[in-house]
Amino acid sequence: MSLISDIQGIRSCRPYPIDHERRRRVLIALAENDMTISDLARAIGIKRSLASYVINGRRLSPITEQKIAAFLKKKTDYLFPRFTTEDIRQILKVTPKHKSRKRKVS
Repeated sequence: MSLISDIQGIRSCRPYPIDHERRRRVLIALAENDMTISDLARAIGIKRSLASYVINGRRLSPITEQKIAAFLKKKTDYLFPRFTTEDIRQILKVTPKHKSRKRKVS
């Protein structure tokens, strides 16, 4: 059982909420290397969508995180700090809820 499932109501919260700090750190490292997320994904042999999900924190993938950190020559723990249950609570407090849009049926 993961830390995520410890929080009531979070179990169904996949993908995970966006972690803006994590994203900021990776984007800075990419800018230092004059790269985009697409360039990074191509260089390490993964799909751009997976790279984006991992960078944003929407998907947790230790193997992909390690590949990205190794390619950017940064520590994995620096670029991809681990979520704690309290971190997730804080992220969810500031993350706006999406309202479902109902389509008009003609």
